[in-house]
Amino acid sequence: MCPTMYISGGRWDDLPGTDRLLAESLAVMGPLMWVDQPAPVFRFPDVRKHLVASLLGIPEILTSQLTRLRLPAPPMFSSRPGRGMTKAIARHCMEKAIRAAVHPPTAIINASPVMGFPAGGTGVRLLHLTDDWLAAADLIGFGADYLRRSLEQNIEAADVITAVSPGLAAKMSAFSGRTVKVVANGCRPPANQTAADRRRPVAVLVGQLNERLDLDILETLGTAGLDILVIGPRTESNPVTRRRLDAFLGRGNVDWRGTMSPKDLQRLLGTASVGITPYADTEFNRSSYPLKTLEYLSAGLPVVATDLPSVRSLSCSTLTVASSPAEFVDLVRKALRERPDQGQKEEMRQVAEANTWDVRAASLMGLCQDPATTSGPFWPDRTSAPSVRGVSNEH
Repeated sequence: MCPTMYISGGRWDDLPGTDRLLAESLAVMGPLMWVDQPAPVFRFPDVRKHLVASLLGIPEILTSQLTRLRLPAPPMFSSRPGRGMTKAIARHCMEKAIRAAVHPPTAIINASPVMGFPAGGTGVRLLHLTDDWLAAADLIGFGADYLRRSLEQNIEAADVITAVSPGLAAKMSAFSGRTVKVVANGCRPPANQTAADRRRPVAVLVGQLNERLDLDILETLGTAGLDILVIGPRTESNPVTRRRLDAFLGRGNVDWRGTMSPKDLQRLLGTASVGITPYADTEFNRSSYPLKTLEYLSAGLPVVATDLPSVRSLSCSTLTVASSPAEFVDLVRKALRERPDQGQKEEMRQVAEANTWDVRAASLMGLCQDPATTSGPFWPDRTSAPSVRGVSNEH
């Protein structure tokens, strides 16, 4: 398999999300050089430790198939004067790494909202849009104009463009005037079915706790007295969101565990009865593909979610959609009462197996090897797929 460079939208040490989970599967298929999002030298000790090696293009060896290249950034790297310097340093480090590699990458996958493709490499340049960067200014700390220019430059440089949801692909196709293929987010392989007596009447929420969540729904669930297990870090920035999360997490029926290892996360998912995806109805979220929804199904958990386009694209009888906080609570209560039967458990397992990160990695690598590919498991034809229970296929 061809050597690959993966330019991420985060750092390897961050909470594992789309970039890392996808990169780990890609690394099983062939050598992969992971490139961190730029990080200020003064703030991150590991960036200082690897500064000389980074500038020389020498990545850290993580496994026999996987290396990590850090990108050092100067102070005020997100400011107008700092952005140009940060991009120049990043380009220097990546190009040095490409030239120094025994087997230079023949595919470069760029999933960063701000970093450009490096010069060098002889293969396909694939731009993978993991979120709606045009609507992300308030969430990631860069100005809208800067994000737009970065996106335009990467679109111009890319041979292939992919996006994680049908809505985002349609939006980016209209924006770029080019075909944008869908390679959705994935999940870990299905877990072994947990014995029914270990499941408790508890709803579980996994992921970052921030402004993307529908706090009205969380507060209604809390007020209803339902037991809720919350796993994930707080990353909010808005003071109002902070106060509301304080109140929600402080309730007696809410058990907040913070960040957990994948092993401990899987263990706790095996003790819950329903997973929840309460995302707010925003432009950014409408283009997203929440990881948690597939992860719940992979763990054998029915799901209650808010009405996002990506939810409509999944067909599973144990995935239900609510249009209001009251309906969300009613559907959670129903899921807590009615455990899935054997046929539904098998259905969840099949949905998860069809959507693993290995499947997604194979799709991306297929595009890198043959950019003209139009067949393959990129996205199902929704016109022939059964609708999600409780939701028609009409928008």
